Amino acid sequence: MVPVSEPVGVQVPPIFHAPEWSESSGEDAVDLAGALGMDLLPWQQLVLRNALGEDQRGRWAAFQVALVVPRQNGKNFIVRARLLAGLFLFGEERLVHTAHVFKTAHNEYEALREIIERTPWLLDQVKAMPDSRETAIILKDGRRIDFLARSSRASGRGLQGDCVILDEAFALSSKLVSDLLPTLSSRPSPQVWYTSSTGFDYSETLLKVREKATKTPEENRRLLYMEWSADVNKLDWRSVDAVAASNPSLGYLQDWEWIKEAELDVMGEEEYQRERLGVWADASSAAAIGVDVWARSFVTAEGMIGAKVKRRSLALEVTADRDLAVLAGAALLRDGRVVVDIIAAKPGVAWIQDECRRVSKKHRPHAGIVIDSFSGAAALAPRLAEAGVPVSLAATRDITQGTAALYDRLVREDESGAPDPSVMHGEHPLLDDAAHTARRRLVGTSKTAWTWQQFGEVRVEPLRAITLALRGLDMEPVVKKKRGLAA
Repeated sequence: MVPVSEPVGVQVPPIFHAPEWSESSGEDAVDLAGALGMDLLPWQQLVLRNALGEDQRGRWAAFQVALVVPRQNGKNFIVRARLLAGLFLFGEERLVHTAHVFKTAHNEYEALREIIERTPWLLDQVKAMPDSRETAIILKDGRRIDFLARSSRASGRGLQGDCVILDEAFALSSKLVSDLLPTLSSRPSPQVWYTSSTGFDYSETLLKVREKATKTPEENRRLLYMEWSADVNKLDWRSVDAVAASNPSLGYLQDWEWIKEAELDVMGEEEYQRERLGVWADASSAAAIGVDVWARSFVTAEGMIGAKVKRRSLALEVTADRDLAVLAGAALLRDGRVVVDIIAAKPGVAWIQDECRRVSKKHRPHAGIVIDSFSGAAALAPRLAEAGVPVSLAATRDITQGTAALYDRLVREDESGAPDPSVMHGEHPLLDDAAHTARRRLVGTSKTAWTWQQFGEVRVEPLRAITLALRGLDMEPVVKKKRGLAA
């Protein structure tokens, strides 16, 4: 493929650590992709040649492959080429494609299914491509690709395969990776891929992989790390040179004039540098909780069997633009632990009154519905009170105390120093994302009290809602009234 515009992106990544290899099956994967209508760009071919390099024993020279490149550059075409080659050329028994959210994994399934369905010689080898109870491509001889979503608390033990793709690796937990890697030892030539756009301040696992390549490369000789990013200490972040250094598909799939008008002139500096230039977040502004701390406090429904509830609390949060309202709950158990949960999270506010009345009647919350007196939900408090729903208005002090209590429970350790969180939560995507990304925001003049700050486009309201619900367990109890607000 030839460029369609100038300038053209740099085809060799600025950060490039590769193992030694004697031969490569990368050309076979590139040829297969071309035969199937995917004409890979030079940089995409370079990734495959190095990723599929073989040592003298015929194993993949790279056990771990990390590909980090800004969005919209076409890294998914590389992943598709790798999966198709693994299934139809290399004879790998099981391949697994995982992503942070199922929609991403399902999109890859649909893309591969479309390629197979329009290619008779591939389709002839396929037994089934289910998309209901399981999402997979299964060949007649039993070999397969499985497409799965993972969560922050997921174990890696169920992801074993000859080739495992960990897409959206910016959201990987260290537990999943530490569980996964040992299980691959029984495979003859396993390979794990980390594919991602630039890491966030909570991308601890991906950062560790990066540091292996940049700080201790001599100790990680079976790691392939390829990252396209701009060094803004050497390049003007507003320049086309910075874009070319970090976007290898510039001139092929992307156009500088469009990037300048639609992104550079619109985005803030931090967002533009991260999303377009591949600049990693400053570790000094790291997420307050992060993926790993949040994952440690996950509990399943089965894990709560037999738990005795001492007291319950409810809280309501609404975004300023009213496009999301969140009703959260907290339950104090007799053993002192607390369980928090998102009961409902929906657009708009029309549903709130009926839902609050129903849930309040069912759970009889200790402090009624707790609402931040300065939040977008405060305007709804009189309406709820008029409807007979008990309400408690939280002051700024309540919010900072609730934040401190939630954080302390999350990072609690036992006498030996091992993690021993005393707050638990289930799986909820909105809450998980908020916990992974929220930063600290200092409140008042003390420089010690703080609460949650939204980071990027991820809504922080789910995290604020469970914080208020936790605080509500220790607020003054209310008695249900027909009119008026609780003190």
